[in-house]
Amino acid sequence: MLSFGLAKRGLKLAAAGMFACTIAFTAVSSFTYENVSGASVSQPDIDKHSYFDDWYAVAPTTSGIVRLDDGGYMTFKIREWYNSEEPYIVEYYDSSFNLVSIKEIDEELPYFGCFYADSNYYYVFTGQENPKESADVECFRLTKYDKDWKRLGSCGFYNCNTIGPFIFGAADMVSYGDRMVIRVSRQMYKSTDGLNHQSNATFLADTSTMKPIAYEGQTCGHCFNSYVKIDGNRLIAADQGDCFPRAMQIVSYQGDITTYKNFNAKHDYYYPLEFGGSYENDRNYTGACLGGLEVSSTSYIIVGNSADQNNFSSDIDEDYDDTACGRNIFVSTVNKSSGECKTTWLTTNATRTSGYYNPYIVKVNDNSFCVIWSKTGIENTVYYAFIDGNGNLQGSILSGSGFITKCQPVLSGNRIIWFGDEINNMYQWRWDDFEYRTFLYSINVSDKSFSSKGLFETDVTCSKHGTATLSRLKASPGTDITVNVKPDDGYELDLITVNGTKIEGTGFKMPNDFADVKVFFKKEGAPSIGDTVTVDDLVYTVMNSDTDGYGTVAVSGVANQTENVIIPNTVVINECTYTVNRIAAQAFMKDTTVKTVVIGANVVVIDAKAFYGCSYLVKVSGGAKVVTIGQTAFGGCPRLKVFSIGSPVLKKISPYAFYGDKSLKTIYIQKTTKLTKAGVKKSLKGSKVKTVKVKKAKVKKYKKYFTKKNCGRKVKVKK
Repeated sequence: MLSFGLAKRGLKLAAAGMFACTIAFTAVSSFTYENVSGASVSQPDIDKHSYFDDWYAVAPTTSGIVRLDDGGYMTFKIREWYNSEEPYIVEYYDSSFNLVSIKEIDEELPYFGCFYADSNYYYVFTGQENPKESADVECFRLTKYDKDWKRLGSCGFYNCNTIGPFIFGAADMVSYGDRMVIRVSRQMYKSTDGLNHQSNATFLADTSTMKPIAYEGQTCGHCFNSYVKIDGNRLIAADQGDCFPRAMQIVSYQGDITTYKNFNAKHDYYYPLEFGGSYENDRNYTGACLGGLEVSSTSYIIVGNSADQNNFSSDIDEDYDDTACGRNIFVSTVNKSSGECKTTWLTTNATRTSGYYNPYIVKVNDNSFCVIWSKTGIENTVYYAFIDGNGNLQGSILSGSGFITKCQPVLSGNRIIWFGDEINNMYQWRWDDFEYRTFLYSINVSDKSFSSKGLFETDVTCSKHGTATLSRLKASPGTDITVNVKPDDGYELDLITVNGTKIEGTGFKMPNDFADVKVFFKKEGAPSIGDTVTVDDLVYTVMNSDTDGYGTVAVSGVANQTENVIIPNTVVINECTYTVNRIAAQAFMKDTTVKTVVIGANVVVIDAKAFYGCSYLVKVSGGAKVVTIGQTAFGGCPRLKVFSIGSPVLKKISPYAFYGDKSLKTIYIQKTTKLTKAGVKKSLKGSKVKTVKVKKAKVKKYKKYFTKKNCGRKVKVKK
């Protein structure tokens, strides 16, 4: 149960004192504008519009979508609704829903309640804790912005019987002319019983002056969700309560909202769906979820999900899994003329392991509405149906491949749209370094078809000596992306890779995946990555073109045959120094001249068949940093007698490394301490090696690795 009590319904709390109003103007320069190619800050919002994840009460909606005048879209999102100390993230998309820019908006009060857009302005409603029950604390704040997110002012609500904003509930707001109504859930001042009760509250503000007009205390005890709408010039509200009332509640406010100076006018209360069980048994759990409120020409309409309340037991534990309730989707209506309440069930087949969740309602016109929901245990499926203004089903229940998210669907032209963020594992928290997708979901109200469009994120990183940006921050597969590069003076573009593959030019099409773009610059005139250059007797292939001492090359061939090969530590190419850290595959294969090889101190990898078939090779030494010896790297060398690698970091001798070497009886690896059993599997198979010399301290362990069963040959392991 809740850890705080609640006064009986008859004990309605009065408005506490006068309001204070704060209006502050902040220049647009106080905001941070970003056109970045990295991940925007948010978190996955799939399956968050239900009480399935939030126990029995909803949490504030953390995202929203707005259709812009130019045909594009704007999305609003935050990372956390409570004390996140993070900016609000605004993303702008073109008409094809390709991301073109990101903007960060400074946070207001630390607890986020809701976002609202009308035809001219944006609004954000926030709150903060007031544990000392001070009349001087700004418990709630309504902030107004223009369409470029310039902060125009704020309206503060003080001394409103609140210690905790949005506790066990959320907030919703609606505007009518220059009137803004906000309905919230909150935790109140300590009552005479010593407990801090929870209820709803309603605020009215003048958005032309950004001053408060009226405040109303609780009209619903233990209010777990609320919605507000305007019917003509009348305020309509819906709440879910677990005790006073223990029902879904619709409230019709009498009088013209534009003349309100307080909320003392008559209210009409309706309870279209009452809950089983009893709050007297300390049960907050209702087995239900309020999903939305709308107004037709004839009725007030709410949607939600619920267990069979006729058989609902008050003994159900409040933290019991929602799926035990077998929830179905309902539509409840109140006839405006007669006050008659009616509940229609859109689904009836929910079970304890397969219920329906995340209900939304979207108004198409005065006599047509779309109800949207999902189903437990069925991933990536959206269900939807159209109802008339009296809650009657029109046609059949339809479905499409997609997700319900925390974003309230909105009508845009002839489409109902919403968006959501998803990572690789949709139920895993996403931080900035995870790849993720944004989906735009759409229901065509003309033909009732469903569609979704996925956008993958792009990211770009650069080597030194230049910068790069991308033309799209997110894009759907097949979209053309341009990499805009700007080398530093004296440098030029070397190459661009997308997910590890080199592209031609500076443009590519968005893959069906996250696009990891890497841009490499080099000194003007320096070789490019992949170029081959001959220095002295050896041929080198450029692996990394960084010319500040971090460039690397691999020995890839022989220009002039020589008996004694010394792999250098570094090589100078066009007055730039490169580290030689690799001997490429087949670099010396079947060379008939080389007799001795000294591996340079910077070589890390000796690739497969690097010295395969060197018929006159007798001795190999050096290699202070070699980590990997590739498959058959020294195979087919019948005269090889001495193999001595002085690397303490050698981890892998690949299979058949010395295959067919008739003269090699002993290999010396006396400095290595990193070998594993898997690292020497089949390494000596096909060889004539009899002895492996290792470090004294490793003899006992390496004997277990160099067995005939594992390494492919019976040998002695000695110090």
